[in-house]
Amino acid sequence: MVSARVWLVPAAVVCLSAAAGRADDVKAPEMPGEVEVQFANGSLVRMVLAQDKIEVVTRYGKLQIPARDIQRIDFGVHLAPDTASKVDAALRKLGSGDYTDRDAGERDLTVLGPGAYPAVLQAAKNIDQEVARRAEKILTALRAKHNEKDLRTREEDIIATPGFTVLGRISDLALKGQSEYFGDVQLQLSQLRHLRSLRTPGELQINVDAAQFGSSHGTWMDTGFLVERGATMTIDVGGTIDIYPQTPGQYLSTPRGYGNAAMTPGTKVPLNQTSLRNLSGALIGRIGEGGEAFYVGDRYEGSPGQEGRLFLHIVPSPWNNASSGTYKVRVSARN
Repeated sequence: MVSARVWLVPAAVVCLSAAAGRADDVKAPEMPGEVEVQFANGSLVRMVLAQDKIEVVTRYGKLQIPARDIQRIDFGVHLAPDTASKVDAALRKLGSGDYTDRDAGERDLTVLGPGAYPAVLQAAKNIDQEVARRAEKILTALRAKHNEKDLRTREEDIIATPGFTVLGRISDLALKGQSEYFGDVQLQLSQLRHLRSLRTPGELQINVDAAQFGSSHGTWMDTGFLVERGATMTIDVGGTIDIYPQTPGQYLSTPRGYGNAAMTPGTKVPLNQTSLRNLSGALIGRIGEGGEAFYVGDRYEGSPGQEGRLFLHIVPSPWNNASSGTYKVRVSARN
């Protein structure tokens, strides 16, 4: 297989200074550097993004994220305009009063495949029992015909930056640039799955706040770090926290846990309070929102065996109080 290499280069920027009567050099915006993009079919392309920012619509308004700050993007479901129109038309048929139209809508949604999956899931909750019944039938057909990884439901994009992770929807339909060989190119978001910066390949440094993510059970930090299937991940952790700050310094814990709580990194951790009681202060992780929890401690290295974002959690104290302090975490991955 020949590996495609696409280069996107910024246009030159020149500013004329009338007061000086000459052209002044203007420093071009700092570009994000080389990135690796994964397409829907699994292929990877290395490129350099040209745009200096990406607009994201969030529940709190629009954000302009500098492209140079983007470490990763986990793309949600984006449909090409013609596909979106076909899905909408088929859904209208599914709720038609005409039997022939309902049959046609069911047939069309099945043929549209994974692109129709999120809409059909919603249709299965319709109060119209006929619509819900047909939607369930379509879901069964789609699940039998397509791989689970292709039947995606999340519409939001997840953009990881050094400071925080943004959950929202990228406004543009495509990422734009200029190819060395093909001129202007547009990478349709409907064809993209992941993007990661190669400036610091597969690496993230964050602080996990014990007050926020270690004071109650079930409070997990979404690091935004995407772990690919088969990748080897390394998590290095440092620092101490206080699991009973009411008496400062008396109950300090390392990422391995308070006292003799240490386990072998990677060991599965049952998420019940009885099991967790002996791991107070320990750092644990999981891949994906529904993934199995595993012990991290002060250093984990291994292959989780599944794909998804890394979530981290500090096991709370056994006394139902808020903890304090932070663990400094560095995460890296290699294929």
